Amino acid sequence: MHVIVLDSSPTSRKILEVILRREGHRVACFGDSLEALRALSRHGPADLLFLALDLPRMDGFDVLKYLRGEPRFRTMETIALLDGRDGILVCLKARLAGARQVVTKPLVRQRIAVLLTEYPRRRISDQEANQREEHPARDDGGLASRPGGGVPDGTAGTTIV
Repeated sequence: MHVIVLDSSPTSRKILEVILRREGHRVACFGDSLEALRALSRHGPADLLFLALDLPRMDGFDVLKYLRGEPRFRTMETIALLDGRDGILVCLKARLAGARQVVTKPLVRQRIAVLLTEYPRRRISDQEANQREEHPARDDGGLASRPGGGVPDGTAGTTIV
């Protein structure tokens, strides 16, 4: 899996990089939002983005807004990295802005490993949900398309109203 870490803290970037590489993932780390977005624009979306919210120049909320506005990045799963001082409102704001998960620092290997194992299941369930939205199952027996919304009587083209 291709993972991007975007955090202004060199320590957090290094911790995540070590954990992710040990789990067998390709990792690119950035301390600057604009640099990370340029790399994404050049190379396409990653599978997963660990995103700190307290970034200089362009904070994590602005990054989420940008990514959500670009169709090619909508498949990228984002995990917001919160500071231990951040409260429930910041967590909620991150989720509303588009973060799929939220992790509070300090980063713990076991928690990151769990998020990584959950990622494929979430991605499959998201794909199934998207397919349902694109091709909704008809549970009205096709009545909505019949004039008057009647019930088919079993003969071709005949409706009992």
